[in-house]
Amino acid sequence: MADHPCNCFETLFKGPYTPITTLDALHTYLQAAVTLEFATIPAYTTALYSMQDTSSGAYQLTRSVAFEEMFHVYQAANLLVAVGGVPRFTEAYTPKYPTFIPNANQRTTPYIGLNRASVAVYETVFMGIETPAPYEAPPQDQQIQTIGQFYKAIELGLIYLETQAQQQGESIFKNTPGYGQHLNYYLGKGGGQIIEVTNLDDAKLAILQIVQQGEGAVTPDHALVQTSPWGAYNHYGVRVDGNYGPIAGTPMELSHYFKFKRVVDGVDPLPSTYPVVGVASLSNYSNPTAIATANLFNQYYSHLLVALENAFKGGAEARKTYLQQAMPIMNIALPNLARVLMSTPIWADQASSSVGPNALPTWSWVATTPQATVTATQRLADQNENEAEAQLLQHCTTALDGFCRMAQA
Repeated sequence: MADHPCNCFETLFKGPYTPITTLDALHTYLQAAVTLEFATIPAYTTALYSMQDTSSGAYQLTRSVAFEEMFHVYQAANLLVAVGGVPRFTEAYTPKYPTFIPNANQRTTPYIGLNRASVAVYETVFMGIETPAPYEAPPQDQQIQTIGQFYKAIELGLIYLETQAQQQGESIFKNTPGYGQHLNYYLGKGGGQIIEVTNLDDAKLAILQIVQQGEGAVTPDHALVQTSPWGAYNHYGVRVDGNYGPIAGTPMELSHYFKFKRVVDGVDPLPSTYPVVGVASLSNYSNPTAIATANLFNQYYSHLLVALENAFKGGAEARKTYLQQAMPIMNIALPNLARVLMSTPIWADQASSSVGPNALPTWSWVATTPQATVTATQRLADQNENEAEAQLLQHCTTALDGFCRMAQA
């Protein structure tokens, strides 16, 4: 049997590390990668939704990171499908906040909560999540200190298992029967090029994109490269006129770590935020409207999780699932509900929503049906005395049109 490729790092090991030598273990760690990437999105997006000025540079930078994290989710899920696994997002696979990223060293990695945007959150949590691994840092499968080291362990496992399979005239790259890789990713033309993983080189490139887009590249002289060549032809960035928007033909993009650093350093200062509560928890809410709105947010969020799972089931229907179900919830329902929620006091006898504390979404899994969600939305809209908010709530139901159309097909 060939030596495992991790042996060259043996003298660098820090903390527990078990090489990935079975396909089952590879599936487990790739699912952890999917969950890891997805776990960042509610945290980043809660901060995003809390900003009142949606034209600010900090808002646009954070929005671009959230889009690209969804790209990472899909790329990690494609890796899992490519080697015979099934991506999961619902029920036990849904992150529960506050949390650590999967397999993290809880002494050295940030505790991820759902908080309004602040310099402290960007510096201690967001930059902590995207902290670059040192050059030639050892792979880590448990007690991980950086995301890059976790992906290094996965990459070495892919190399080892594919080498073993090739010696038998086989390959580990066989799509899961009944499932397909998701290739029609589109969320605002963020950076990155979605890859159909069919061989080891594809897998390595997919991992390289995820790591460098998040952390940036680290060179042998330990210099951290702030940009990487994974920009799309219309990715978002600072234009020559000083505004933040799509830049045609841009070949490079700023890593997530350095995007967050721009906010921390005041290059793109945070705008005013909604006066929301410090901890997102239904147990802290006594206002029935806040509780009902938070529950409704979770219903739409849970529909999104179901749609993401279904998007990897093979055939044209899977592509429809993403476009007709997942995207409307991400682009319509969740932003509207979050802003209504962040304008809703957590206490029933609270004098004013302009002072707070107002509610935050909890991003929790709940079992529901599209019809139950539509009914709950209409009931909440009818009860809302703010006409603008009532219209926003009614508009949310259009995000479920795709569920209804596909159910009738």
